[in-house]
Amino acid sequence: MGAGDSLETDTRVVDAPDVPRETPEPEKAEESPRGEVLDDPDKRREASAEARQRADGHWKSDRFEVNREELGRFDLKRAGLPDMSIESAAKYIDENRASRPWLAMTDRACPEARRIIAAMDLAGVHPHIRHEGWVTEEANRRRVTHREDPAQLDPEKQALSVDGLRPNDKRHRCADIATRITDPDAFATAFTRGAEHSEVRKALDMAFKPNDKPAIVEIPIADLLGPDGHIHCTGWRLKPVDGSITTAYENRNTWVVDRLEGRKPDPSEPEALPVQTFEGGVFTFIFVGNETERRYEIMTMCPDPPEDQRRES
Repeated sequence: MGAGDSLETDTRVVDAPDVPRETPEPEKAEESPRGEVLDDPDKRREASAEARQRADGHWKSDRFEVNREELGRFDLKRAGLPDMSIESAAKYIDENRASRPWLAMTDRACPEARRIIAAMDLAGVHPHIRHEGWVTEEANRRRVTHREDPAQLDPEKQALSVDGLRPNDKRHRCADIATRITDPDAFATAFTRGAEHSEVRKALDMAFKPNDKPAIVEIPIADLLGPDGHIHCTGWRLKPVDGSITTAYENRNTWVVDRLEGRKPDPSEPEALPVQTFEGGVFTFIFVGNETERRYEIMTMCPDPPEDQRRES
């Protein structure tokens, strides 16, 4: 089972610190890869996380070669999504982008992918909210180290690890890894091809039982996005403590809870490292029951690295 969403029920430490760095001389201010001076500490942290992901995680920002015809003929209802035209999808995105900022990802998508993502958003499933490229490298890093949910749009609640998708201000739960697909066309392609995969179809077509749900399905990334599909995936995972991911996970949870409940946490903050490669990895599909429609749906989909990077090191 993929760790990235194993604790999601509905489903950022790099070189930059969490406090502003002094820049006493203007000429020493840090610059982004685009040559912009980053005076804002949040922007510095994001630039640092992105640079480290490119260096240590071997991230390439190549555009995915999308098959628009394939996406255009996908039957949304096959994935339990509402029917939607390209035109109505564009209207939905324009009307909702202010309150649902993850929809900004579709500005980089082809119209056919935009239609699929808009239908997912309208349906209330959330792969695109936590596992697509609108989630920045810094946000993913802090999700792992601080259990800050990128779906939580209230900054104060996010800092308190309040989940953005579960009701009643429940705390966000994250395992030892957080991942994303960096290209919206690749994201939509993985979702639609996954929805037609025989193992996913078997899960979606199961007879509905209110107290049951299909088992998690894992499909090789290469099967859905081709041999180079892994270059469109990035992620962060907890840095092992004493050689153990389990210890790092337990220490992280203790540190977060101590901080949230007003106790003095351990001075050593949790740390995260970029996932080095997704080559040989899988897409993990997790399902949820829709009691109104008496059917199963894809609750979330996320990339997971190969098994040798998921074991304790």
